[in-house]
Amino acid sequence: MNLLLEDHLIEIALKDKRLIRNQACWKCLSCSKVLCPAHGLPSIECWLIPKTHCADDAKDDFFQKISSCITCSYFKTQGELHPQGWNFFLSEQIHQYNVKALEHIYQKEESFVEILNRIPDGLFTTDFDWRITYINPAAEKITGFSAHDAVGMYCKDVFKNPICESDCALKHAIAEGRDIHNREYEITSIEGKKIPIICSTSPFRDAAGRVTGGLEIFKDISELKQLQEEVAKREKKYRRIFEGSHDMIYTTNQQGQILDINQAGVEMLNYPSKEEMLKTGSAQNLYRNTYDRDRFLAAINRRGQVKDYEVEFRKRDGAAMQALISSRRYQNPETGDVEFEGIIKDITHRKRTEEALKQRNRELSILNSIAVALNHNMALNLILEETLKNVLKILELNRGAIFLIDREREKTEVIAKFGFTVDGAEDTQTVFFKDPLLSKALVDDEMVLKPEPIFPTFKARFELKAQKFSPWLTCFLITFKGKGVGFLGLDIPSARKLSQYEFHLMGSLGNFLGGAIVNAQMRETIRRNQQELRRLTGKLFQSQEEERRRIARELHDESGQSLTAVKLALERLEQNVPAPEKGLRHEIGEIIMMVRRTSSEIRRLSYHLHPTLLSDLGLEPALDLYFKEIKNHTGHNIEFSMVGFDHRLDVDMETVFYRFSQEALTNALKHSGSDNFRLSIIKSYPKIIFRAADDGIGFDTQIIGTDKRNLGLLGMRERTSLLGGTFQLRSKPGEGTRIRIEIPFAESLGHG
Repeated sequence: MNLLLEDHLIEIALKDKRLIRNQACWKCLSCSKVLCPAHGLPSIECWLIPKTHCADDAKDDFFQKISSCITCSYFKTQGELHPQGWNFFLSEQIHQYNVKALEHIYQKEESFVEILNRIPDGLFTTDFDWRITYINPAAEKITGFSAHDAVGMYCKDVFKNPICESDCALKHAIAEGRDIHNREYEITSIEGKKIPIICSTSPFRDAAGRVTGGLEIFKDISELKQLQEEVAKREKKYRRIFEGSHDMIYTTNQQGQILDINQAGVEMLNYPSKEEMLKTGSAQNLYRNTYDRDRFLAAINRRGQVKDYEVEFRKRDGAAMQALISSRRYQNPETGDVEFEGIIKDITHRKRTEEALKQRNRELSILNSIAVALNHNMALNLILEETLKNVLKILELNRGAIFLIDREREKTEVIAKFGFTVDGAEDTQTVFFKDPLLSKALVDDEMVLKPEPIFPTFKARFELKAQKFSPWLTCFLITFKGKGVGFLGLDIPSARKLSQYEFHLMGSLGNFLGGAIVNAQMRETIRRNQQELRRLTGKLFQSQEEERRRIARELHDESGQSLTAVKLALERLEQNVPAPEKGLRHEIGEIIMMVRRTSSEIRRLSYHLHPTLLSDLGLEPALDLYFKEIKNHTGHNIEFSMVGFDHRLDVDMETVFYRFSQEALTNALKHSGSDNFRLSIIKSYPKIIFRAADDGIGFDTQIIGTDKRNLGLLGMRERTSLLGGTFQLRSKPGEGTRIRIEIPFAESLGHG
């Protein structure tokens, strides 16, 4: 009591007692302890506030503090002023404190229960008989039992596990005097579902050490078990892939030590066993070139991984192996060391196949270039020059030449060359064989060769200029149907050796090029013959037209005049016949009529051979008159038009179109049985288009040339070809016939 501060012991006057009824202690007593928990509060019940500064030592416990408060003038005054007296006031304060203390305890308990309800792990408590006294929501969810049903049940009945009968964890914990942690069980939920759990058990003891109950905390580890099973499956799968792969799978560390390798890798490098392989030391020993390992490490350390990194390995027996590495860099989680794992593929066979394919592509590119040149109808020397350039490019050579054998002139000549330059001189190109007998056999004797993939090489050279020769060239024979048609010479340095494939390539090229050369020579011969045939055909048509003009002129001038003279003589004779001679006069009249008909037929024949109107007035008037006469004699419906002509064509061109028109109409009249015939000639620069059509019976165009009736169409086609035009014929049985001719022309050909 003597510890109470002095200001709290001051007697309060009676007149002031009524004033403190509703005043706080610190205000009534003018307390200067501003750090006191009650200072500044409006509450007058300062004795209920713990750790106030009323005394020298702050009391937290109410019953320790109340002994000091009884001597406090402020507290005594409050009790004296209470309507029911001091004793009732004191008991009321004690009761009020107990109520607040209980409320505080209940709040703590509710907070604790709330925490237990919120934890994700299952939890329940038991009494001394192992009956459940509390179960949280997580445990409800795991077991399937509600708290209402579970409380009061034995824990073994909730877990439904036989081990609870024979090996109870709580009993073990009590017997061993320690908690049991992370023990795995498999419980059965209320729905009958098996659930794996991991459980920790602790017994409750009172102050005397007696067991009063227990605590079980458990977790559903179904997902963990599934993950463990999945990991085990993946590990098994990885191991199966690891051991069953046909490619090498390996693990090494930064120093190059081989940590693991599969059986495929052991067999790939020809080692007898995995153990023997792991004893090789550094992986660098597997590289044929040791700097490849350094480059590999630099690349994978820089990027963290490499893909399809190509290197050359050395097998145990020293044989080379082309390999493709795909690897990644990682840190071992257990040791912290940097390690590498990856896959190595043996691509030796693939590389050989790729090389063979490249060589085959090179061969095909040469053959294709020859085929393209042939399809474009290039000249033979251009074909061979292009072929020679491709061969030199593929074989990586600088000089070469292609020679052709001319048996008619009994000599060999250079048809194409590349890489040989002689300034200021003309090539004489005289060819020399190192073996004179071979020259005689190839050029003179026409030696017959058996078919071979490739013939032996020989040496030849040619003269560049006087006393200046090419080097001796390695030559490969070019053959066709057992005869040499030429050879391909290459300047191969002495240090360069052709591979077996390159020899095969030259043999294939020689056989293929022989046919190409002969075909090109045959095409050239055919082209020259066709040109000569066209020239002769043109001459024939020209001679034919000239002969027609001559015959028409002679018929008109000589025969016509003679018949006119005969007619006049007969008319004079008729006038001199006596009247009584009526029979003679009648016969003379018949003869005169016959002469007139003959004269008319001769004029018609002369006009058909060469109409004078065509020469005098041009194509359109001549055809108009011609079609008019045909229409009058046959009753045929003929439509004719010429479009776009502002002046006449060349005389020869007009003659050609006149003959086309005659032939088209003649075919329609004689063979088609048509009633209608249409013909148009259109000037459409740079072409003149001739179109003729009838509605006759038509015919099969495949029989042209086999039927005499179609010889006129062949003549039209030939005339068109001579003039550089195109001829189109369309006809089917029962669908009539259509002819379209297009002939190029130049304006300079016309005349006014």
